Amino acid sequence: MPRDIAFLLIPRFSMIALFSALEPLRVANRFAGEAFSWRFVSMDGEAVAASNGIPVSVTAGIDAIGRPDVAIACASYDQEAGMTRAVFNELRRLARNGTLLGGVDTGAFLLAGAGVLDGHRATAHWETLPAFRESYPEIDVAEATYVIDRGRMTASGGAAPLDMMLDWLGAIESEKLAQKVADTLVHTRHLNHPGEARVPAGSRYAIDDPRLVKAIRLMEEHVEDRLTLEDVARTVEISGRQLERLFHQHLQMTPVGFYRQLRLERAHRLLAYSRLTVRDVALATGFSTLAEFSRAFKGRYGRPPSHARQLVS
Repeated sequence: MPRDIAFLLIPRFSMIALFSALEPLRVANRFAGEAFSWRFVSMDGEAVAASNGIPVSVTAGIDAIGRPDVAIACASYDQEAGMTRAVFNELRRLARNGTLLGGVDTGAFLLAGAGVLDGHRATAHWETLPAFRESYPEIDVAEATYVIDRGRMTASGGAAPLDMMLDWLGAIESEKLAQKVADTLVHTRHLNHPGEARVPAGSRYAIDDPRLVKAIRLMEEHVEDRLTLEDVARTVEISGRQLERLFHQHLQMTPVGFYRQLRLERAHRLLAYSRLTVRDVALATGFSTLAEFSRAFKGRYGRPPSHARQLVS
């Protein structure tokens, strides 16, 4: 019998993440016979609209998901919509029955909320990783495009599920099949070695000076326990004046302004994707007082931090 794959679609799920997980199965069937079957389920048995507005029909609601071999939660901007008692209960039941559980984009939040990721390595979309890590300290959160760990597999979204599924195909079928699927999809694999969850800093900011790239990475890694610029310059092995020149030359900003922007962007993501209080978010992003944080956030986004969830689109 073919392996039964159930995709749980949460409102505003990522269409590209879903297809990245699904298409390798379709292509694998070309070479391996009917090795896989798949179906879509929703929370209520009704069609679900993706984040691009396209509705997808389903065959059942979560209460009729049955006992699939694999169940993959597909979410994106509105993972909270899927974090219900009914969904958690079904995910726990599936975990007890030995179903391989997966999550793509923010689908990992559903698995985490159900408690079935405790003690596992996992990942989610890079925008949500700070909130994911803060909300679920019992999970080993990895900044990787995908993670497969002991009956759980999670991918960071976009095209990342494609590599996750190819890796899984290689493990349960053969590397030869996985490579055939990758070739058919005109895809160059990260062969069993997930890449970083986010595009490297040099590419994101279109800079090639290794000193500046190192400085930016250092700032990104030290948002909560923010470093002094003297610490950054010392680690990069340049003077404070050289650091200032590099930021002005390549980013038209001061190092202080750039670091502050990073912290506010992290705060925005924490407010949007976690249940942390505004005060806790202020502390988690290196602001010494709530008043300082509120002023800075309003100056950056035009609204107080208490309204941050309204900024997610």
